Amino acid sequence: MNHERRRAVAVGLLVAEDGRLLLQLRDQKPGIVNPGRWGFFGGHVEHGETPAQAFLREMSEELGWRPRHFEPYATREVDRDGWHVTSHVFAAHLDVEPGALTLGEGQAMALVAPDALPDAITPGAADVIEEFAGSDACGRVRERWERIPAAGMLVDGRGRFLLQHRDDRPDIANPGLWGSFGGAVEPYETPHDGFTRELREELGWRPAEFTLYAAAPWDAPWGRELIYVFAARVDVPEQALVLGEGQALGFFPPDALPADTVPALASLIRRFARGTDYRALAGG
Repeated sequence: MNHERRRAVAVGLLVAEDGRLLLQLRDQKPGIVNPGRWGFFGGHVEHGETPAQAFLREMSEELGWRPRHFEPYATREVDRDGWHVTSHVFAAHLDVEPGALTLGEGQAMALVAPDALPDAITPGAADVIEEFAGSDACGRVRERWERIPAAGMLVDGRGRFLLQHRDDRPDIANPGLWGSFGGAVEPYETPHDGFTRELREELGWRPAEFTLYAAAPWDAPWGRELIYVFAARVDVPEQALVLGEGQALGFFPPDALPADTVPALASLIRRFARGTDYRALAGG
């Protein structure tokens, strides 16, 4: 493999509420990879872009539309035509009908059921679609949500959980209780980016590494929410954290949480503390 010839692309699994995916019939002209075949919308990651930024730009250029709810799904590596290509695959909720889209590239577009793909599909795409159709990610992004928060299971090397003493205001959820750090994911922002942004705003810190632990629906008073829960190790001393929201912060062992911890969060922490993710974050 020639390590000097590398490129990255960002493509999308654009799924409607009925589970069908939006595919593009690629142009039939020289220089196009897999010309005249059905494949995913997307394109190259340009210099200075993150994969997520490139994905949103490509959707705007190729469809005149950007997804408000999308998340990283997979990263694939392949050697092709003398290049090493990294494909960043995103899963996105298609919140408009195809008639509202403007085709800016390719010959045509169509909503296709995962079990009724066209014969002329790009190599490997059918396998990706089959895997995606049975995944939790597909179940998450095919639905429409009123709000999408991101929260953290933040654990230090002693196995203690970092919690926030929430402000005592009537206009917020669970006022005056101990809760998790995090907040609402903004439109056109991945839950992962929303999570790190919220930690910077609320703690002046972001973890070097973090993983998605769970994503669960919740029927909030204002509508249905999808809460993404990320797990991360607090890799700085407590005095390095700068509280930007809430009354206070504190570290607590899972068996000694404050009595006024948000009940659903207390249950989640106890469940998380029984798993291997917790043991890894707590240093074994």
